[in-house]
Amino acid sequence: MPLTQYAELRTRVLRESFSDASVRAVLRDADSNYVPISITERLVQAIWYDQRLNRDSLVTTDGRRVRIIFPGWWNVEAGPDFRHATVQFDDRPERKGDIEIHLRADDWRQHRHYEDPLYNDVILHAVLWEAGGDTVVFSHAGMPVPQLVLQPHLAAPIESLYDDIDLDSYPHNVRPQGGGCIKVMNRLSPPQIESFLDLAGDERFASKTRKFIRWIHRAGPEQAFYEGWMEALGYKANKTAFRSLAQRLPLATIAEHRATIAPLLFGIAGFLPTTASGDPCVKRLWNSWWKLRPDFADKILPDTVWRRAAIRPLNHPHRRLGGAAALLKKHPNLLEKVLGAIESDGDPAKLFLQIRDDYWARHCTLGGKTQARAIELIGPLRVQQIISNVVLPFTAAYAEVNADARLLDQVRRRYAALPHGEMNSLLRLAGQQFFATDAEAHRHLNTERRQQGILQILLDFCVNDKSLCRDCRFPEMVESWSQAAT
Repeated sequence: MPLTQYAELRTRVLRESFSDASVRAVLRDADSNYVPISITERLVQAIWYDQRLNRDSLVTTDGRRVRIIFPGWWNVEAGPDFRHATVQFDDRPERKGDIEIHLRADDWRQHRHYEDPLYNDVILHAVLWEAGGDTVVFSHAGMPVPQLVLQPHLAAPIESLYDDIDLDSYPHNVRPQGGGCIKVMNRLSPPQIESFLDLAGDERFASKTRKFIRWIHRAGPEQAFYEGWMEALGYKANKTAFRSLAQRLPLATIAEHRATIAPLLFGIAGFLPTTASGDPCVKRLWNSWWKLRPDFADKILPDTVWRRAAIRPLNHPHRRLGGAAALLKKHPNLLEKVLGAIESDGDPAKLFLQIRDDYWARHCTLGGKTQARAIELIGPLRVQQIISNVVLPFTAAYAEVNADARLLDQVRRRYAALPHGEMNSLLRLAGQQFFATDAEAHRHLNTERRQQGILQILLDFCVNDKSLCRDCRFPEMVESWSQAAT
């Protein structure tokens, strides 16, 4: 067993590599019993990309009002983080240029951007924390760069943004470089490779567990679990919208309206028309919803939160919400059943696979075309992802909160035994980055735990590297780990 945990090794290697510049910070959220939150520059980039800011109150450190007209295109090459942005200071003419993102103000100096002409077109230095840093920084050309501290202007607390944002889904610069990482992995024996991947997979699992611990402290176990599986039903495109819906229609409210679960879900989602429809299913939902609407009008989600473009019909949010309604109807005590299945060595996946709905078995959208054959409401691949990403890390969090060592051990053993999932595009990319052939990648990525491990490594190192592997510190980390393990 390795002598040093993955997260400890990663942090040590990165800190040593970047001298006194901090590549990540760990926050502790007092509202969730001091559960650590790892804040990276990539998270701040995602906040900027989505503009999750109170944009009407932005002010630079030298007192100028800032209006973000266009935040820029995410740059995955060398140079500033966002290119071709448009910004206005006070009532001055609009300026076009680049945006550089950092955790702290003094990272500009630590990263020596003042020596790099690539940063001469930066028109705004956006930092999460001022942290005692300089209020003015200068470009290579000697021009002052206005600075904006983001923390006072975040649209939500940083821990909420951390939990909402899926860093895997944002633009990245990872391309198979063919060489560096493959040589590093080739120096390890097959058992060492798999042991290292297991360690990284455990870190990814632990980060999800820490998230659910925060949610449990904030909302209670039943509501936290409900938000978790609802988010998972939203897939990448609509996970935030599904979780928002679960927060606007909490389990406590559902318990009071069990006869009208589907009308409430579809009504608050904003999926029902304002007048009656000719489709029998829509008509039934609408006939209940119009009576409930006055009491829930302030909960209705705006249509802009939903993404429908470029989504497979079977993953349409209408259909996924139909699955949520069926699940809530069949299992009013879903968390209790899930915990019972795990504690008794049963199969919690059956709880998600056994739901049925005659309408949604043959429809992808409300009022849409009837499908020729019946289709499972939640398929086995999606259920496998729910077990891996929600059920098991949530149960681990529940066990930790309740100091249940036996349950925690059961969960960890189940996670370690999960079979591998499908090789999605990100996993295929990781396989090409770290292994010489597809066959070798498949051989080592033979469990869910190891697949999660390679994704953790990809996110920690490859996604944050703009040097085309020249300055990557992953080889140093593997060397440190192999020395500690022998």
